[in-house]
Amino acid sequence: MGPETALMLAVGTWADASHWELQHFAVWAAVITLGYEILSWLVLHVPAAMSAQQIPVRAKHLDKLEFVDLACITFSRCLTLLFVYHLLSYCYNTGAATGQVVWEPESATALNTVGSVVALFVVYDFFYTPFHLALHHPSVYWLVHKHHHRQKAPSRGNTDGINVHPFEFFTGEYLHLLCIAIVPCHIYAVLAFIVIGGFLASLNHTRFDLNVPLLYSVGVHDEHHVAFNYNFGQYIMLWDRVWGTYRPAPPVKKAQ
Repeated sequence: MGPETALMLAVGTWADASHWELQHFAVWAAVITLGYEILSWLVLHVPAAMSAQQIPVRAKHLDKLEFVDLACITFSRCLTLLFVYHLLSYCYNTGAATGQVVWEPESATALNTVGSVVALFVVYDFFYTPFHLALHHPSVYWLVHKHHHRQKAPSRGNTDGINVHPFEFFTGEYLHLLCIAIVPCHIYAVLAFIVIGGFLASLNHTRFDLNVPLLYSVGVHDEHHVAFNYNFGQYIMLWDRVWGTYRPAPPVKKAQ
């Protein structure tokens, strides 16, 4: 039995919920929830341990999460259980059958791993940026996206990041699946795309002044929460620069 066969057999158990019993649902929920907790802890504690610079608070912070916030956060966490299942099911079934998602370890190349990860982020924000911009249109802003902008100075990481309207969270999550269906990739690239994306989206809702020059900046997303007519990208700044909606974040003074 080759390693790729062993991998797909192990994953196959979880790619078809029609055969699950109660314990399978319990394990699935526990594992995804644990992943959420680990991500949330790492995002808030690792940069702090590295003494990352803090972005000054320039707008009103949402100090207390109300019932509507807790309801949206709970919905987002629950929907993630379903999204990760659909992601795995697609990659294992349709993705593997069509060759869109390659599983064999020996078939991993720089192009279908690193290259695909880059392409996935570019394609994701190509769709997400105009979607996010549309959510700011006055005719629908009050109905959907206004809830997320109750927090004008994000600080809780993943908790503030997923505190969004259910429609917005559903669309943002399943857009990842659309991108994987568009960009040919290795399963390693899929894993990297989802995990790195989770970290970046969570870091966007902290006060840590972290950035990758010309590509990613927590401060740029914080600027969106302060002056929300700019910086609509989720992960990268490429399409905001192309479409003229980019606005740099004010420089953070280094602590003496």
